[in-house]
Amino acid sequence: MNQFERFQEALKLDNISKNTFKVNPDINYFVGNTPHGGYLMALMHKALTNILPHSTAISSSVQYINRIDAIPFELEVETFKISKGSSSGMVKLKQEGRICTTFTGTCSDFEFMKGYDDLKKPFPDIFTSSDKKDYVKMNYDKISKGFTPAFIKQLECSIHPEHAWWNRTSSSENKKNEARCSAFLEMEGGKPDQFCLSFYSDILPPVVCNKYGALGWIPTITLTTHIRQIPMTSQVYADFKATDINKGYFEQDCNIWDLEENLVASSRQLTRILKSEEKLS
Repeated sequence: MNQFERFQEALKLDNISKNTFKVNPDINYFVGNTPHGGYLMALMHKALTNILPHSTAISSSVQYINRIDAIPFELEVETFKISKGSSSGMVKLKQEGRICTTFTGTCSDFEFMKGYDDLKKPFPDIFTSSDKKDYVKMNYDKISKGFTPAFIKQLECSIHPEHAWWNRTSSSENKKNEARCSAFLEMEGGKPDQFCLSFYSDILPPVVCNKYGALGWIPTITLTTHIRQIPMTSQVYADFKATDINKGYFEQDCNIWDLEENLVASSRQLTRILKSEEKLS
């Protein structure tokens, strides 16, 4: 089974009632003992599109409310609105009676969309600043053996050489670096679908690590993703960055292009550096 097929298998939903699914999460898409946020988003995304009549969740927002354990959970779908061109609804992730995560989305059908195209967003300058062969495989095991999270081993992920903070010496002055992380991403075996794009929207390490080094767990509070089109190439390019930290919270913006230079997705997440004053002041 290739990487793309393995990911699709990890999104398996068991329908237990009209609008409710049961999920046994795949530990290959975990961070430690917790399902990865992008993986959870992809699961909830799939649940919504299984219920609503339109095929693709073009806009969605996730609220990560409570920690999720490595045990089965349920996805409960509520429909808000259905019209000719779009539909919307909410998915609630429930585990042991608690609502742990919510996903609100609007769906439409790319194949029927019509309209004017302009203001195309080009590749960032950083795309051409280093040769692709100089990109670095994402692997944290230099910090500590086995430290690389399981989910990142399920795809090919090559990081811009200026953003591979885990390879720097302990004496490096990280604060001179951008809060940024750019990478080539690919699941061998298929072109990314809409669920891959949800997964990719939270795939790279928090960008503040490129500026400050390892900071421990940095939880995502909310994540909003817009899918602009389905990629034309199996490999895509992602650029994540942040510019403002306020009381330990920061917004991390992401743009993803296919290699035909089409912007395929964009996202913004609100994230928090725990004990930020203690770690950074």
